[in-house]
Amino acid sequence: MSASSSGMVTLGRGQAYPLENYKKGARVWHRHPEFIWIGAELLDDITVMSSTIRLQLEDGTKTEISLDPVQLPFLRNPEILIGKDDLTALSYLHEPAVLHNLEYRFVEMNSIYTYCGIVLVAINPYANCSHLYTDDVIQVYRGVGKQVRELDPHIYAVAEEAFFDLSEYNKCQSIIVSGESGAGKTVSAKFVMKYLASIAGSKKGVKGIEDRVLASNPIMEAIGNAKTLRNDNSSRFGKFIQINFSERYRISGAEVKTYLLEKSRLVFQAAGERNYHVFYQMCAARNHLSLKGLHLGPSESYWYTSQGGDNRIPGVDDKLDFEETLQALSLLGFSEEKQHDIFRLLSGILLLGNVHFTEGDDRAIISPNNDHDLSRLCSSIYEIDEAQLRLWLTVREIRAAGEVVRKGLDKVDASRSRDALSKLLYMQLFNWLVDKVNDSLMQSEGLSPSKAAAASRKKQLRFIGVLDIYGFETFEINSFEQFCINYANEKLQQQFNQHVFKLEQEEYEREEIAWVRIDFYDNQQAIDLIEARPGLIDYLDEQCKVVKGSDEGWLGQITACPQLKRNPHLQFPKIRSSTFLVKHFAADVSYTVSGFMEKNKDSVSEQLLQVMTGARSAFLREIMSTYSDFSSEAANANGRRPPKKTVANQFRDSLRELMTVLCSTRPHYVRCIKPNDIKEEYCFEPKRVIQQLRANGVLETVRISAAGFPSRWPYDEFGKRYRVLYPEGKAMWRDHPKHFAENACKKWLEADKFALGKTKIFFRTGQVAVLERCRLETLSASAIKIQTIWRGFVCRRNYERIRSSVRTIQAACRAFLAYRRLKYLQMHRAAILLQANIRGYLERKRYLAVRNAVLAMQAHYRAAKVRHWVMKMRYEKSALTIQRYWRGYLVRRDEIKRIKKVIKVQSCVRRWLAKRRLRELKIEARSVGHLQKLNSGLENKIIELQMKLDTVVAERKKLLEIVGQVEMLRAELGNYEKDKVSWVETKNNLENLKLEVERLEIEVDVKEGQRAELANRLQDAEAKSEKAQLDSAQEMEKLRDELREATRRAKRAEEEVEKMRGIAETEKKGRMAVEMEMAAMREQLLNNANLLASPAFSRHGSMRQQNTINDETDSSMDGSIPPKLGSGDLDEIALILRQQQTINELRARNEQAHRENERLKSIVEANSLIDNLERKTSLRMFEAQHVQALEADYSKLKQELERLVTEKAESGYANMNLKATFDRIIEENERRREENAELKALLSNKFERQSAHGNGSPPPDSGTHSEDEGTADVEEELCLERQCRYLKALVENLSRDITKRNQDVERLEKRLNDTMMHESMRVSTTSQEDALRAVHGQLNNLTAENLSLNDKLLRQADELSDARAQLRGFTQDACSDAEVIRLESLHKQVEHTALLEAVNVPEFARIIISDFKPRLAKLLTKSLPSYLILCAFRFYDQAKDESQLTSLFSAVHANFKDTVSTSHDIDVVTLWFVNQWKLCNLLRQYAGDDGNPEWIALNTAKQNSHRINNYDMTPIREQLKLRIEECYQKLMKKIIEPSLTPKIVPAILQHESSSDITLATGTAQKNGNGGGPKGLKDLLNFLDSIYNKLQIFGGDSVLIGQVFRQICQWTCSLALNHMMFRKELCNFEKAVQIKHNVSETQSWLYQKGLGEMRETLEPLVQACHLLMSRKDEETICGELTSKLKPRQVVAILQHYDPSDDFEEPIRPDFLIKVQRRLNERAAANGESTETLIEKGRDIVSHVNSKKMTKFSIAMLIEVFF
Repeated sequence: MSASSSGMVTLGRGQAYPLENYKKGARVWHRHPEFIWIGAELLDDITVMSSTIRLQLEDGTKTEISLDPVQLPFLRNPEILIGKDDLTALSYLHEPAVLHNLEYRFVEMNSIYTYCGIVLVAINPYANCSHLYTDDVIQVYRGVGKQVRELDPHIYAVAEEAFFDLSEYNKCQSIIVSGESGAGKTVSAKFVMKYLASIAGSKKGVKGIEDRVLASNPIMEAIGNAKTLRNDNSSRFGKFIQINFSERYRISGAEVKTYLLEKSRLVFQAAGERNYHVFYQMCAARNHLSLKGLHLGPSESYWYTSQGGDNRIPGVDDKLDFEETLQALSLLGFSEEKQHDIFRLLSGILLLGNVHFTEGDDRAIISPNNDHDLSRLCSSIYEIDEAQLRLWLTVREIRAAGEVVRKGLDKVDASRSRDALSKLLYMQLFNWLVDKVNDSLMQSEGLSPSKAAAASRKKQLRFIGVLDIYGFETFEINSFEQFCINYANEKLQQQFNQHVFKLEQEEYEREEIAWVRIDFYDNQQAIDLIEARPGLIDYLDEQCKVVKGSDEGWLGQITACPQLKRNPHLQFPKIRSSTFLVKHFAADVSYTVSGFMEKNKDSVSEQLLQVMTGARSAFLREIMSTYSDFSSEAANANGRRPPKKTVANQFRDSLRELMTVLCSTRPHYVRCIKPNDIKEEYCFEPKRVIQQLRANGVLETVRISAAGFPSRWPYDEFGKRYRVLYPEGKAMWRDHPKHFAENACKKWLEADKFALGKTKIFFRTGQVAVLERCRLETLSASAIKIQTIWRGFVCRRNYERIRSSVRTIQAACRAFLAYRRLKYLQMHRAAILLQANIRGYLERKRYLAVRNAVLAMQAHYRAAKVRHWVMKMRYEKSALTIQRYWRGYLVRRDEIKRIKKVIKVQSCVRRWLAKRRLRELKIEARSVGHLQKLNSGLENKIIELQMKLDTVVAERKKLLEIVGQVEMLRAELGNYEKDKVSWVETKNNLENLKLEVERLEIEVDVKEGQRAELANRLQDAEAKSEKAQLDSAQEMEKLRDELREATRRAKRAEEEVEKMRGIAETEKKGRMAVEMEMAAMREQLLNNANLLASPAFSRHGSMRQQNTINDETDSSMDGSIPPKLGSGDLDEIALILRQQQTINELRARNEQAHRENERLKSIVEANSLIDNLERKTSLRMFEAQHVQALEADYSKLKQELERLVTEKAESGYANMNLKATFDRIIEENERRREENAELKALLSNKFERQSAHGNGSPPPDSGTHSEDEGTADVEEELCLERQCRYLKALVENLSRDITKRNQDVERLEKRLNDTMMHESMRVSTTSQEDALRAVHGQLNNLTAENLSLNDKLLRQADELSDARAQLRGFTQDACSDAEVIRLESLHKQVEHTALLEAVNVPEFARIIISDFKPRLAKLLTKSLPSYLILCAFRFYDQAKDESQLTSLFSAVHANFKDTVSTSHDIDVVTLWFVNQWKLCNLLRQYAGDDGNPEWIALNTAKQNSHRINNYDMTPIREQLKLRIEECYQKLMKKIIEPSLTPKIVPAILQHESSSDITLATGTAQKNGNGGGPKGLKDLLNFLDSIYNKLQIFGGDSVLIGQVFRQICQWTCSLALNHMMFRKELCNFEKAVQIKHNVSETQSWLYQKGLGEMRETLEPLVQACHLLMSRKDEETICGELTSKLKPRQVVAILQHYDPSDDFEEPIRPDFLIKVQRRLNERAAANGESTETLIEKGRDIVSHVNSKKMTKFSIAMLIEVFF
C-alpha cells in the first residue's frame, strides 16, 4: 500500500482507534498553520452521531471542526512517553507525535540525538557541544557492544554498534550519513572517524594509520568544501570513506571515493557564497614560505574568488586553516616540493580566471590588461607555450570530411573555453589528490601502496564505510547538479526502505510471532524513469552525441517518448516551457533543461589539452596524464576513437558500484536535520523540520513500524511496571514474566492487539496507553484500600495503648510485693557473700605469695634476656661501624676516579694551550725583532754567567788549595805509614822507583797529547752547549710557566693539608671522647660484674639485703673497698678476673690476627698497585734506561773528564776556570740525561701500548708525529711519571711505618699480658684489698693506652687508604666520577659550607640524573639530587661564574627533559617529578621569590647565609616550572590515567561489598557481569602504590595532595559520566552500593592524611543521595545537589529507574521545573549551566601558589655523607 501518490499525505491517517478513547478531556493533535501541529483537549465526547468536534487548544483558544469518521484526530501519547529517546517506543506513532517528541528533546532537554528504530536522527544545534565528544564520552560508549542502545542516543553509539558487528559477525558495515546542506553531515562523519580511530587505532604516543585517516579531513574540506547560503562549510561532493581493518580489528588502511564534484562553483558563485576554501586559505597566507614566489594577492583581486561579494566566514581564520592543511599534507607524505606544485597549480587557476576577453574583428582577443598575468602564468607557473594558449583560447578547430577549419570564438564562447579549462585543471588536481591520499592511507606497516593493495586483496576484506553524501535538494531553479543529487537520493532511499522492511520482518521472525505483511513505498518507477532504457539519462547521452544537439532537442525527445509519458513520476507543464517535473519520494521537483548538455559533456578543446599536456612542468603533465591517456586511447579499426563517457553515465555507474558495496554490508543510518535557516542555537522551526523528516525517510520508518507492532516491551520490564494489573499471579511477574504478560494482556486487551514473542511482548498502536489507563485506575483503587486498612490500624493502636496502661498498673502492684520478698532474699545472700569474701581473702593471700616467687624467677630470666639483647645491639653497632668505613672507602675510591677524569680534561686543555703557545712562539721566533731581543737577552745572560763563573772560580780556587793541603797531609801520612812498614825495603826499591819515574814521564807525555785532543773536544762541546742553550730558551719559558702552576698547586695542596690537619685534630678530640666513653663503659661492665657476683641476687636474700648490697657495690666502684668481705666474695671476684683476663687474651689475639691480616692485605694491595703503576706507566722503562745511561758512556766520560781536570789543576792555576766549566756541564748533562731516560722510557711504553692495541700508529722515533702534539703529551706524561714515582715511594714508606707500628702494638700487648699475669699471681700473695685496687688501676691504664694506640693505628690506616686511592687513580684508564665532582670532605663535627664544584658539567648532570636509578634513590636521602644541584648553583654563584652556572642549568635541564620524555616507568617519572618540584622550591627559598616573599621570611640566619645573592634565578625557576608541568602531565595523563581508568568502573560502580544491605525487594542486579570482589581493593592498592612512591621519593604534602586531587577528580568524573549515560546504574540499590564504595575510598584518603581530598568526591556522593532520597522539588533543588550541575541532575533523573512498585516515574514537566530552578541557582552563583559531562579538571601543578617546608642544605648533606 502506497503512503500517498504525492508523498504529502500525513502519516497515520486512516488508523482506527476505538471511540472510547475520544472522551471529554482526551488529549489530541490539531493542525496549525504555523506550528504544523498543536496540542488540544476535547471539550465533548465523540460518539457515532457526532458531526463536529469542539477543541480547546494549548494557547487557550477554542475551535470547532467538522468530524471526518475516517480521519479522527490524532491522540497524544501519555506523559510517561514524552521525551523517549526512541520514536518507535511511542504508543501513538504518527507525524505529530514524532515532531513533538523531537522538539521536546531538542528544545527542552537539549538532546540533539534521537533514535527512530535503526535510524539515528541528529539535529544541528548550532552551538558548541564539544563536551559531548570528549575522550571521556568515548570511554563511556567504548566496548559496550549491543548494549549500546541502553545508553543515550549518540553518534558514537552508531559507530560502536558498527564496530561491534564487524568484530563479532565478521561482516562489513556501512554508516550512511545524509541530510541537506548545513544539517551537519560532514561533522557527523568526522566524529564517526574519530571514534573508530580512538578505539581501533594504535597505542598512545604511536603515530598510526588512524592519524592519517583523520588528517585526510582537512585536505578534503579545503579542496571540496565551500560556503553556501545554507552552510558555511558545505561539502560540494559526495564521498565514501572505506576504513579497512586488520585481522585483529585494528585500522590498517582507508580509501576515499568521491562522487560528483560541483565544478561549476569554481567559475561561478552566487551572492553571499564563496569558492572552495583552499583559494581563500592561500590568499590569507600568501606570505607563507610554502607560497614563496607565487606573488599571490588578496582574494578580492581574483575573479574566481570575488563573485560572491563576501569573502569572510565569521569565526573562521583562513590562515590557521592553511597551516592545518599543510600539516595534514605533510602527515600524509606530501613533500614540500609537491605541496609547492599543488599551490602553484591553484594560483595558476586564479590567474587564468582573471583573463578577460574583448571583441575583435573576427574573434575575441585577450584584454591587454591581462598580458602580464598571462605571461607569468605561461612562463613561471605552468611553463607552457603562451602563443598557443592565446590562440586556442579564442579559436576552435573543426574537422569535417578530412578538412580542418579554424573558427574564431566570440567573447562569451572564449570565456566558456577559459572556464572549461579551469574546471578541467581543478578536477584533475582534485582526482590526483584523492588518489595520493588513498595511496597514503593504504600504506600500512611500511609497505608501498601497490604492495598494500595486493596484500589487502589477498586477505579477507574487513571495512566500515562512512558515506557522507548530499541530501535531497530543491531550489527555485534546479539544474543538472540537482538532478544527479536527487537521483542518488532516490537510489539510497530505495535501499533504505528495503533494509528497514527487512529488519522489521526479521524482528517478527526472530520473536516467532505471526508474520505480518507490511507495505512500504517503492520508488522503483522514479528510478527507472531516470536510469532505465529509454530514460532521461539515455536520451541525454544520445542528444550529446548529435552534432547539433541542444537542451531543447533533449526535452523534445523525452516529451515525444510514449513510454516516458506513461510513467506517473514524469509530468510536463501545460504551457510549453523549458522545464519538466519529476515526482521524487520527498517532493516534486521542476528541472530547467538549460545547461544540461554542456554540463553532461564537460568537454575541453583538444588543442587546449595538447597545450597543457605539452607543458614543461612535470607536475602539470603528471596530473593531466590520466585525462590525456583516456583521450588518446588507441583508435579502433575505422580510425575513430571510442566515445567519451558523459558525466551522467559516469555518475550512474559509480552509483551502481556504491549500491553494490552498500548491499554487501550491514548499513547504519544517520539522518541529519537542519532545525532552522538562521543558524540560531536550539531553535526549532516545525515547517523546516517536517519537510526534512519527509525527505530523508524518517517518517517512512515510523510508518513501517506503525503498520505492525510499534510498541514492544521485554517481559521483565513489562512485569515490573504492570504487575498491579494481574494480582492473581502473585510472584508470576518475577518468576514467569511471559505467562504473566499473556494473562495480564488477555485480561485487559483484545486478542489481536498484542502478540507474544520469545523475549518481548508486542503491542499495536495505542495499546500501551490503554494499559497505562488501567494501571492508573487499579492504583487508585488500591490507594483507597490502603487508606481503609490504615484507619483500622490507628483504631487498633489506640485500643492497644489503653490495654497497655492497665497492664502497667497491675505490674506496679505486683512489683511492690515482689520487692518485699526480694529484701529478705538479699539479707540471706549478704551473709553468704561475707563468708565468700573471707575465704577469697585467704586464698588471694596464698596466691600472692606464690606469685611473688614466680615474679622473682621471671625477673632473673628477663634480666638475662636483656643482657643478651644488649650484647647483640653492641655487635650490630660494631658491624654498622665497619660498614660505614667500608662505604667511606668506596666513596673515596669513586672520588679518585672522578679526579682522574678532571685531570684528563685539564691535560687536554693544557695541551691545547701549549700547542697554541708553541705556534705563537714559532711565529715570533721567525721574526727579526724576536731574534734581536733573544740575542740581547743572551748577551746579558752571558755577562751574568761570566760574573758568576768568576765568583765560582775564586771559590773553587780556595777549595782546591784546601783540598791540596789535605791531600798533602794524607800523602805524608801515607808515607809515614809506608815508612814504618817498608823502611827496610827502601834501599831495595830505589832502583825500581827510578824505573817507575821514567815510565811516568813517558805517560805524562802521552797524557799531554791526550789533553790537547780533549781541549779540541771541549771546544766542540762548548759550541754544542751554546746551540743547546739557544734551543732550550723556548723550553725554559714553558718550564717557568709550569713552575708557577706547580707553585700554585703546592699552595693549594698546603691549604688542603692545613684543612686536613684541622680535621685530624677534631677527629683526635672525637676519638678521645669516644675513648672516655669506652672507659666509662668498661667501668660499668666491671660494676655489673661485681653486682652479679655479689650475693644480692641469691634466692634467700630479701629486698632490703639486695638494696644494701647494691649500695656497697656502688661505693666499691668509687674506690673504697667494703670493710668486710667473705671468702666466697673473693673467690667470685677472682673468678671474674680470670674470665676477664681470658676475654682480654682472646680479644688481643683476635686484634693481632686482624692487624696481621690487614698488614698482609695492604702489602698485597701495595704490590699490586705498584705493579699496575709500573704496567700503566713507564717506571720500569725509566729505570732500565737510567741504568743503561749511567753504566754506559756517561760514567766513562765523567771519569775521563775528572782525571783530566785534576791533572790540569795540578799543573797550574790557569786551568781552574776549565774545571768549573766542566763541573757545570757535567751537572747539566746529568739532569738532561735523566730527562732523556724518562722520555725514552715514556715513548717506548707508549709505543708498546699502541702496538698492543693494534692501532697501526708509527713508533715514537719515526718522525711522523706532530711537533705540537708531542710537546704537550710529553710534558703531561712527565708530570704524571714523577707523581707516580713519588706516590710509589710514599706507599712503600707508609707500608714500612704500618709494619713497624704493628710491631709496637704487638710488643705493648705482650707487655700488657705479662703485667696482667704478674698481677694475677700477686693476688694470692698480697692482700685482697690492695689486689683489687691494683687490678682496677691496671685495667684502666691499659685500656686507655690500648685505645690511644688503636686511635693512632686507625689514623695511619686512613692515611694509607687515601694514598692507595690516590695512587690507584693514576693507574686506571677510565675516567672516574671523582673527576666530575669535587666535594669538600665532611666530618660529623665540622660545619659544611654546602658548596659543590662540578668540574665536568655534562658528566655531572648525566651521573646525577640519567644514571641515578630509583632503587638507589630509595636507599639514600630523599630528594638528594635536588640538594646537590642547589649546592652546585651556590658554588658558581660564589665564584661569580655566570657562564658555568648557565651551562650547568642547561645540562640539568636537558637531562631532565630527556630522562622524563624517554621513560615510561612510573618510578623514574615520579622520582624526577618530586626532585624537580623540590629543586624549584629550594630555589625559591635560597634564591628569593619577589612574588612570594614568605618563602624567605622564615629562614634562619644559617639558611640566609646560604642564599644565592649574585645572580637572578627567576628565569631558571620559570624554565623549571615548565619542566614540572610537563612531567606532571606525563605522570598523570600517560602513566597513571591509563592504569586508573579501567579500575574506576569496577571499583566504584560495580563492586558489591559483602556488608551491603540486602533490600527487601529481592531483585537481582541488572548488570550480570559486574565488578569482581576485588574491584575496590584493586583501586585502593593502586592508590597505595602511588602514595608510597611519592612518600619514598620525598614528595611533600602539597605535591601528594595535588596528585590525589586529580585522581579523585578523574574518579568522580568517569563515575558520574557512566551514571548519566547508563540507566541500570540509576536506581536505589545501585546508589547504596556506590555510596558504600565512595565512603571506603574517602576513608582511605582520611587514613593517608588526605582528608581534604574527600571534597572532590562529593558530587558522586550527592548523586547517590539524589537517587536514594525523595524526588520532590525542594529536596532536589536544595543542598542535596549543591555540588552538581543542573544538567547533571536532570540527566540522572531522566535515567532514574524506580525500584518501588508504588513509586511513580519522574514526569517530564517535573524535570522542566527542576531544571529551571537549578539554572536559576547556578546563574545566581555565577556557575555554568551547560556542563553535562563532568570533565577532569585541568592539570595545574600549583607551582606558583603552594609552599613547602624550609630546608637546611648543609644539614642534609652531612646526614647523607
